[in-house]
Formats: sequence, structure tokens, C-alpha cells
Amino acid sequence: MNDAAPGSRRKLSGRTGLSQGEQRVLSYLVLFAAAAAHFTSLADAAPHAPRLILLDDAFAKVDEPTHARLGRILVDLDLDFVLTSERLIGNWPDVPSLHIYECLRDPHVRGVATLHYTWNGRQRRLMPV
Repeated sequence: MNDAAPGSRRKLSGRTGLSQGEQRVLSYLVLFAAAAAHFTSLADAAPHAPRLILLDDAFAKVDEPTHARLGRILVDLDLDFVLTSERLIGNWPDVPSLHIYECLRDPHVRGVATLHYTWNGRQRRLMPV
């Protein structure tokens, strides 16, 4: 099978070509697993240390339904994460909570303005300044 539908399976062989998105997903999975294993190995020495992973231009070339699945994996692995992106909104039902900061820049004004949102697994809410 070669469906992109959730739950579908595809037989992989030595000749199976992966799309750029599929290649990126595989690299994210390896990165997430390695980070989680590393932080777990340090847990006794530093139980309160953040399990922080930073991803610049996160999930580029990965389809939108997979964004939510990757977000859920970050949560399941108990990783703390900061993601930057031009297009991620972060309102993924499988992610129970997020703080979202949208950075805005006016070319005629110095500096960057931010909007702060919270996500509670169901709705995104603009936070007061």
C-alpha cells in the first residue's frame, strides 16, 4: 500500500524511495528517540532539568496531519520543545497544552511584536498583554 492515510502500511524494501517528507519524519523520529533516551539517562542526576529540544523551521516538507502526530510523539516522550516555523499554528488536538508566540515585524518600525496564545487541547486563546 502507498496511502498517506493514517494507519496505512507500506512495504519497504531496499529499492523503496521515500519522499522528502517521509525522510524528514524518519529523521525526526530518530532525533526524538535519541533525545528522550539521553534525558532519561540523566534523570537521576538532574530530575528537574528541562528535557529541551529546539527545532528551527520545524516540520518543513512534512504534511499537516503528520505535524500533529509528531507533536503527540514529543508529548508522549515527555520532551519540552520550542518550535519555530512560518506556518505551524500548533493547535493539535493530541497535544494537551502549548504556549504559542506569533512574532510580527513591521518594516517601518524597529523591533518585533509578539502575540501570545495558549492552547488547551481544544481551543487557542489570545492572552492579554
